[in-house]
This record gives sequence, C-alpha cells and structure tokens, in this order.
Amino acid sequence: KYNAKATFFMLGNRAQYYPGLVRQVRNSGHEIGNHTWTHPVLTKMSITDIEKEYNSTEEAIIHAIGENSTVFRPPYGAINDDVRNAIPCKSVNWTIDTLDWKYRDSEKLFPMVKEALHNNAIVLMHDIHQSTADGLEPVLAYLQKEGYEFLSVSEILPYH
Repeated sequence: KYNAKATFFMLGNRAQYYPGLVRQVRNSGHEIGNHTWTHPVLTKMSITDIEKEYNSTEEAIIHAIGENSTVFRPPYGAINDDVRNAIPCKSVNWTIDTLDWKYRDSEKLFPMVKEALHNNAIVLMHDIHQSTADGLEPVLAYLQKEGYEFLSVSEILPYH
C-alpha cells in the first residue's frame, strides 16, 4: 500500500525451516540480512562460535534465495571488535528502537517512532509480533505524509 521496502534480518534456524518465506520476502523486493543462527549475545562468544553463527545462517539464506545476505545485525545490538572482525559483511544496528519487543502493544508503535524520528533513521521492529504488524499502518501513513522515503538498510547506509 505504501510501497515500503524493509530489511528483514533473518535467523538462520528460521530461514532453514521456512525457506519459502525467505524467498517470498526477497521476491517482494525486501532486503535479506543475517541475524545469526540462534540469536546469542555474540560479544560473549569465541571467534569460532561467532563465525559458526554467521556462516550457518548464510548457508540457510543462500539455500533459500540463491544469494548471500547483504548486511548483518548482531542480536541485541551487541558488537565489539571481535564480532566486527569475524563477520565478513557490514554490521549495522538501528537508530530508533520502537520497543515493540518489550511492550507488544500496537498502540505504542506510532508514538515511539514519531517521538524519536529523524532523517536517515533506521527503525527497529520485529516481524514476530502481531502487535507490530497491527500498529504499522499509522506509522507508514504518517511517514509518507511527512515526505519520508522507505529505504532498505543498504540504501540508507551511505547517509550514515
């Protein structure tokens, strides 16, 4: 409805289980990012285990869509030099956390975005919560009305 494209950071264990959904997301024009296999705190892991989390997920994504992910998001935003050095693609976090994972309240999504809104924002939302899907319409309508463009993470990175 709003021609909004997003970047979906996939967990490898879910990409492996639902490859058709990964293909559907990609074929709809969205970007596919890597979000590790099991969503661990990478800064508490060995380099070998960090690489395993990333590489296993890449394999599942490649199996699903025939291409690599384009960006990486560390679970919980937890990143350090070990993580950066172990991951072969661009790591990126968010600039606005909607806290949808915490509140799970569709009515809170729009105020959280509107209050923190700024140019070139990267907005964190979780597709696993129905409340996020339910609250998305007013967010997109407002952003479009205000003249914002909807870009994938890779498209917005040059502005960061």
